[in-house]
Amino acid sequence: MPDSVLLLAIILAAGLIQGVSGFGFGLFAMGVMVLIMPVTDAVVIVAIVTLSSISLNLWSVREDIPWGDTWPIILGAIPTTIVGVLLLRNLDSSTLRIGIAVMILGGCAVSMWHPERALIHRAFPSAHMAGFVGGLFGGALNMGGPPVVLYSLVRGWDKGEAKGVMSAYFFVTGVLRVILHIAAGTATWPLVRQSLLLIVPTVAASYLGVLIFRRLSTRAFRFAITGLLVFLAVRVFTG
Repeated sequence: MPDSVLLLAIILAAGLIQGVSGFGFGLFAMGVMVLIMPVTDAVVIVAIVTLSSISLNLWSVREDIPWGDTWPIILGAIPTTIVGVLLLRNLDSSTLRIGIAVMILGGCAVSMWHPERALIHRAFPSAHMAGFVGGLFGGALNMGGPPVVLYSLVRGWDKGEAKGVMSAYFFVTGVLRVILHIAAGTATWPLVRQSLLLIVPTVAASYLGVLIFRRLSTRAFRFAITGLLVFLAVRVFTG
């Protein structure tokens, strides 16, 4: 196991990012953790720990969730989440690291793009496609956010609706991922124990992020996080 203090710092930063923006826990945490531990171990820890942050986010925006637009994304993601978890066991670490770097850069791109109006007005087929792609990368790498974030942007939702959709999607697919990791045997007891110890700090950091989300614009925050994510992507590519 890596140094516990360093791991705690990573999780606190990821929880804060998730609380503010509604996504980014996996992008940040995976981008750093693969530099200090095996990819498969990082995936399991993030899958378990992120559920606490996602649950808090979901509760905080429960009244803003447009369920009619959310279910197509979730239904599209369920089968590919299963495939993604299976891929984690069968792909070599270099391929997984490349996938992590690509998804970090994808997350940077979509988080910096802010269309002035809605470009898509119906869920079909874009919502299903976003869920399909997001589920695949979410299952394999805990990084299924960028396709769903992109979809929320082109739908032109306000920040409450967008965060609500993402939180519901991440919660359902997150629960499924943890169940699959346990069933597949990748969630060993040492990893589960380490993850459980990180849940309380994660919730605290996420709650602080939620408070920031309610009071401040997230645009400047996203600029700073995007710069950090680009740096992480380069480190993952070259590490």
